[in-house]
Amino acid sequence: MPVSGPRAELWRAPTDNDHGSGFGSYDLADPWADLGHGTAAPSSNDVWTDAGLHRLTARTEAVDDGGRHRRLRYAAADSSLALLAEERWTATGDAEVLRVDLVPTEGWRIHWPRLGVRFALPGSVDRAAWFGAGERESYPDSARSALVGRFEADVDDLTVEYARPQESGHHSGLRELVLFEGGSPWLRIEAAPDQQGRRPGFTLRRHTAEQVTAAGHPHELPASDHVYLWIDAAQNGLGSRACGPDVWPDHILRPEARTIALRFTPLR
Repeated sequence: MPVSGPRAELWRAPTDNDHGSGFGSYDLADPWADLGHGTAAPSSNDVWTDAGLHRLTARTEAVDDGGRHRRLRYAAADSSLALLAEERWTATGDAEVLRVDLVPTEGWRIHWPRLGVRFALPGSVDRAAWFGAGERESYPDSARSALVGRFEADVDDLTVEYARPQESGHHSGLRELVLFEGGSPWLRIEAAPDQQGRRPGFTLRRHTAEQVTAAGHPHELPASDHVYLWIDAAQNGLGSRACGPDVWPDHILRPEARTIALRFTPLR
């Protein structure tokens, strides 16, 4: 069945907390200063939008080995800042192994929403079973609310239907993800830890981050013929800036190089 990707991604549909700016930010200030109030700063959404993270375009810089090795540059049209991605596919028996090295160029002075890759899957993908954190979503500053184990859920139950559509449904600590199509197991994806032992997380939903961002209410989301899978090396924390403090510095995603290593095995 047709699958497109990987596409490197930095954008996530801003949460209510990402939109918040009434409380101070910890991004630019010592969180212990000023009685913990942080410092006046624009919202994360404004910072990310001003940097053009919602409109990155890919430029292929090199292709080798019949397209199994590619080097790409992702950047906004009017920016010299970029994310470099190097993809390598390797066949091992019935499986395919993908390694993606993601490296920021010099000059980034902001934090990022996410750092990962996105795949567009057929809309007939309807269920997921995973070995990782669950059963509810988990982010860097909400990971203690989830336990590592084996879980299953329909695609439509993996995200939260907020009054305003936004980022949701990320599951951290991924070891294995099995996707179902038409109720039957279709594809197994195994995720390896990086050299520091950090594991990626996944999100599975029927709309892109850009479509979710554009919708003011759930009924404004367009009809979808696809299911989208994100494998994120890292996500920015959630914080509580819509009604409280910013993301704690330990959970702010600073631009950094990360590697994602995945094994894809067909189950039919």
